[in-house]
Amino acid sequence: MAFKAAGLTSGFRSVSDGQDALAYVHKEGKYANVATPDLIFLDLSIPKIAGLEVLKAIKTTPHLMHIPIVVASGSEDPEHIRAVYALNGNCFMRKPSDLTQFLRFVEMCYEFWGSVVTLSPPAQEDPSKLF
Repeated sequence: MAFKAAGLTSGFRSVSDGQDALAYVHKEGKYANVATPDLIFLDLSIPKIAGLEVLKAIKTTPHLMHIPIVVASGSEDPEHIRAVYALNGNCFMRKPSDLTQFLRFVEMCYEFWGSVVTLSPPAQEDPSKLF
């Protein structure tokens, strides 16, 4: 809803739980023909499969690990923050309770990851052999 309110819907796709998130990135079932995302915004408190488990699954899958993941949480629990970075999350943000602040954060993230950063293309070969 925040992305729509910020007017940032071009190319945006949303799923409602961790199970669908993993099915989406693995192109399973109803997601068989979707494009691989360039960027993932992940809420830690999604249902069915916890956000940390989704993060771990994506970041340990060779053909998906290049995708930047911005993790959002309503809490600043130090254990969650450490876990996000230990699992190679690219950014941890506490969701502000104020909608205006949250919309501004979404806009800044969208601008940063969409126009400032050069995203990694998908791996064409074993990344351990590149260096």
